[in-house]
Amino acid sequence: MSRSRAFSSGLMVAALSLAMGGCAFKKATPMQVSGTGGDEGGGDGGPDVMEVGIDIQAPPMSDAGTLQSDSMINCIEANPQTMNLPPDILIVLDRSGSMNENLMGMTCTGAAGCGADSKWSIATTTLNAFLPTVETTVNWGMKLFGSSTSCTVTAGAEVAPTAMNAAAITAKLGTTSPGSSTPTTSAMMAAATYLNSLTDPNPKFILLATDGIPTCGTAACAAGVNLGGGSTSQCDDANAIAAVKAAKDMGISTFVLGIGTANSPGDATLSSMAVEGGFPRTASPSYYPIGSAQDLSDAFTAVTGMAGSCFFAVTPVPKDVTAIKGVTGDGNPITQDPVDGWTFVNMGAMSGVQLNGKSCDDYKNKVIVDVKVQLPCVEG
Repeated sequence: MSRSRAFSSGLMVAALSLAMGGCAFKKATPMQVSGTGGDEGGGDGGPDVMEVGIDIQAPPMSDAGTLQSDSMINCIEANPQTMNLPPDILIVLDRSGSMNENLMGMTCTGAAGCGADSKWSIATTTLNAFLPTVETTVNWGMKLFGSSTSCTVTAGAEVAPTAMNAAAITAKLGTTSPGSSTPTTSAMMAAATYLNSLTDPNPKFILLATDGIPTCGTAACAAGVNLGGGSTSQCDDANAIAAVKAAKDMGISTFVLGIGTANSPGDATLSSMAVEGGFPRTASPSYYPIGSAQDLSDAFTAVTGMAGSCFFAVTPVPKDVTAIKGVTGDGNPITQDPVDGWTFVNMGAMSGVQLNGKSCDDYKNKVIVDVKVQLPCVEG
């Protein structure tokens, strides 16, 4: 039931204005808000709710019955709608010529090549089996690189992220074969730019699945790296790592999967990319090493669990992430902490928070059920 307070004394009204830091209250647009106002007038003892849906905590009363000034009291504390939205995950899949090799990096002889044992076949077969099981919890999209047999990477995505997208991705993979160079830098830049252009409020991620050293560059390759034809001077490791970091700075984190790359010359590069992407493994290597179809399925499962569980969008959208005052779980404060608490995350044009470590585990295990983001006072 909505109630409002009436102050009979003009002095008390003036005191209230002073106590609230001089804030002028105005009707707010509808949003989910909460407060801890008392119930001096009796009734059910619940919080006082104004007709515009906002609770205001009254300043304390002195012994003389007058309202006291307290500059630390917020004008209005708003709890916006906090939504655990399905993430947009863009799979950025390497279709370079080396994806025709087997997982040991060996070229197979014969007209059929490596067939079902090729990196490409294992990757696409695993994707086709896995995506239908999670297409209601993740908005999957697909970007292939290169876009031709050279270093070209086109803008946009071959399959836009959306719900129930497994069939569309399977169809695209069915008409694609490996045979390009490995323009990882251009692929990451194009993927981040594309995701950042989307206007939906869902958190956004890149899942980079690649089998080797970034090429299409002009740098000297690491010792032991031969790009074919004896070339050792067209690697692009540093720029690819920087592109992953740039995506993270835009609010788009990257998970890195290395297909048949464990203990290869590109191992350190992929590990650095995983660290800069924001979601390295706690084991070595820092990226997800794929040595079998089961490894790939397990990696997809791990990525889906992390991206889909502990990221929360906020509506209405705060002006920026610094506008968020705090986060609560079941009404209890969650500490701002990158290890076991919450941190800011800028999801494209959207702002929100993520839970980390124990807080994330508690949410996934339903120890915490209700997560809310708090905004500071609204002043008129």
